[in-house]
Amino acid sequence: METDACCSCTCECGSNKPYEECCGCESPDPIQQAMMMWHKSFFAALQEAQTERLRKRIETAFGPTMDKAADAVIDTVGKVWNSMLVQSEAKKDLASKLQKIYSETSRK
Repeated sequence: METDACCSCTCECGSNKPYEECCGCESPDPIQQAMMMWHKSFFAALQEAQTERLRKRIETAFGPTMDKAADAVIDTVGKVWNSMLVQSEAKKDLASKLQKIYSETSRK
């Protein structure tokens, strides 16, 4: 039996059943297919609404702490990034010097 992309995941309702077992995905009936899409969209929108509400509360509860943590990450990763740039430049410098040395040797 062939399955299409909509049948490769579990149902959005949270039943953990394969989508075709939960929502009638195998049905060739366009009304059944439309109902299935509305069903899936409802749960996707519900999850997005829940996420947005949590996002607001997380920002209120943890915002200042997260700002401090973000500052610490930017500071530290910035230092690591800058050291990587210095190392990269040093490697390029060495490559250039070796190229010059070997070019001069091959001319002799």
